[in-house]
Amino acid sequence: MWTIRSFLNTDTPALAKIWSAHHHSVHSHAACSTVVWDSCVLSKPYFFADDLAIAIDDLGHAIGFVHFGFVGDESSQSMSREHCAIHKICVLPSADEDAIARMLLAHAMHALTSRGATVCTGLGAGGVGGFYQGIADGDNLMGVVASDTKSQKWLRVAGFLPNRPTESWELDLASFRPPMDRLQIQARRTCTIGRMLDEDYEHWWTSTVLGHCEQTRFHLMLKSPPSLGGVLMCWYPDPSLVGLDSSLVRMILPEVPAGEESREQFLYLVAESMRQLQQDKKRAVRSIASADQQRTITLLQRLGFRSVDHGLIFEKQLAS
Repeated sequence: MWTIRSFLNTDTPALAKIWSAHHHSVHSHAACSTVVWDSCVLSKPYFFADDLAIAIDDLGHAIGFVHFGFVGDESSQSMSREHCAIHKICVLPSADEDAIARMLLAHAMHALTSRGATVCTGLGAGGVGGFYQGIADGDNLMGVVASDTKSQKWLRVAGFLPNRPTESWELDLASFRPPMDRLQIQARRTCTIGRMLDEDYEHWWTSTVLGHCEQTRFHLMLKSPPSLGGVLMCWYPDPSLVGLDSSLVRMILPEVPAGEESREQFLYLVAESMRQLQQDKKRAVRSIASADQQRTITLLQRLGFRSVDHGLIFEKQLAS
């Protein structure tokens, strides 16, 4: 009735159609046109055709796909050989969509297990995932967003379990005002903020994953003794990519310091970065946090960020 084959170069129009139909059915506005597929997904050096499996009906039409594979390791220097992910699964809405999704996920699990994978997450793998940043809901950093009940159901049926709740926070830069209290005035006297417009060449994985994006790093420079106090990385899709929102900046927050002085200096780093992005005429800033990152959430709330979406990263232990 249905068969599965690997991706072919002529499949991008069908992939864009399946993506659009699936996301429309779960009330999502995320779009992935043929141009975006070619420029932001298929062009990645770690993309492999066998990792993009396409379901074909008896008339030869593509009716669904699952994209899977290994993700980055914690060093951001190479790919893991044990941790893998379901990057994306989309199926044309129909009475058979659940059965098609079940078949696609079974294919992916068999392929990943045969390669030695021991744990699989979905959708994506948080900060070490390799695809759909700037494209999918929550930039594919949140797992499955709350509105995508179909993907949640498909993963659960395939044996995935909820592992980590996530939350998307956004700041409207038009109304942003940096916090100015006694602690922040003291922090401003102890440090300065520098800015660097370039890629993160120190981490191969990050640089490659965000190859279709513009990257900006803000540096917290302590005055006494002179030293680097922290780095904040922001990115947004290349403005030349039609269909992707380059006015929405994504912010990668490192661990927020526990000490009061260091925490206030870090807050100053983030606030000053937001002010500079405001001057760049950016519309908003988004950051993804786990529900257990209380210091991060407190900092975001203090800056005026508001929670706009929730998600779940699912996980499945694979038989060795």
